Amino acid sequence: MENQLTPQQSLDVITAMIQQAKGNMQKNSFYFLLWGWTIVIANLGVYLLIKFSDVSNPYLMYLLTIVSAIISVVYGFRKGKRAIVSTHLDNIYHWLWIGLGVNCFVLWIFGNQIGWQLNAVIVTMSAVPTLISGVLLKFKPLIYGGVVFWVFGVLIFLTKNENQFLFTAIAVTLGYLVPGYLLKNSDKHA
Repeated sequence: MENQLTPQQSLDVITAMIQQAKGNMQKNSFYFLLWGWTIVIANLGVYLLIKFSDVSNPYLMYLLTIVSAIISVVYGFRKGKRAIVSTHLDNIYHWLWIGLGVNCFVLWIFGNQIGWQLNAVIVTMSAVPTLISGVLLKFKPLIYGGVVFWVFGVLIFLTKNENQFLFTAIAVTLGYLVPGYLLKNSDKHA
């Protein structure tokens, strides 16, 4: 005879799956910190090179993102091989961020079509996966981080000089790094 779950057992199973998904996603503070620092360093580097040097191509600082992309893929692959359970929420979370990465790559390829004003678009686009990550995790700092990206996206659209790089660094500090460290800390106490 087939075992039937009681309503309480069903609720316990669902609760356990949600907690597992939340635990899996909390471990992703690594990505917020890696990409946060990469983008902050690249943008501050571009800002400082434009403002205080005569370097012909300060935008080469963005090559740091290639290194971070490789680190992300290797880290994700290794983490995926060790994963005991992968939930539907894990998959949504994973593809949400891959979607942002693909959009950023497309913008990089066709950036000249929009006058290389990529920061405003990327910061604005970053709001969605950041906010949704906060909703999935029930983690308000990421929700606020998404809102920060929208606000700074508008500000950067209105800024046509080197200050856009400074504003991007501030947005990423508030939108990725602060929530990333809070998420990492919450994982230690979970």
